[in-house]
Amino acid sequence: MRVMTGKRAETLLELMYQIEYFTLARAWEGLTDEEFFWEPFTTTWSIRRQDQCRTPNPFGAGEWVADFEIPEPAPVPMTTIAWLYWHIGSMPGRLCDIDLLGGTRTMASGWTSPYLTHHPVFTSAAEAVSQLRDGWQGLREAIERADDNQLEVTAAGYTYAAEPPRSGLCVVGPPGPARPATHFIAATLTEVGHHGTQIGALRDVYAWRGSAAVGTAT
Repeated sequence: MRVMTGKRAETLLELMYQIEYFTLARAWEGLTDEEFFWEPFTTTWSIRRQDQCRTPNPFGAGEWVADFEIPEPAPVPMTTIAWLYWHIGSMPGRLCDIDLLGGTRTMASGWTSPYLTHHPVFTSAAEAVSQLRDGWQGLREAIERADDNQLEVTAAGYTYAAEPPRSGLCVVGPPGPARPATHFIAATLTEVGHHGTQIGALRDVYAWRGSAAVGTAT
């Protein structure tokens, strides 16, 4: 039996459907470890073991970390699919932990940001895809349970303190402006959709690598 949802939830769920159907399906169906770790350039940011990291400010505190540099270089280097999954893979599931959706965490804590709290660094495509799929499904169910009143509740967002990174993370700043739950949900969906598109494009480039057709257009 379908759960009856309010107008705000229906809009968010429709957006989720479009992102999953047109973007995430391309980002996770049949993803291999070879694609996951493929580096199109020698300057590409990826996830690496601590002793193999190439950047001065990697995120993470365990055996595996995510390349990063503060301040960011211009242009910012391309990233591997593995880096992108570290960046967004846990985000939907972590949003379910926020009090706006019935959890115990706050947005101001930075729980949903991989730059402010330690998100898992996935070392296989299967692990990354599983985390994103499960979190995406959990977020869908949380939105289905939320009525319009709940989605209009406001909360402060997170900010970044003007301090050097500590222990593989940026430092959480003071609470940001108060915004409704719909703002934070829509921002997460946009972030996942944006980077999911990058994953799809990288898979396309990987599939065409070495092809005689590459670079022949005039």
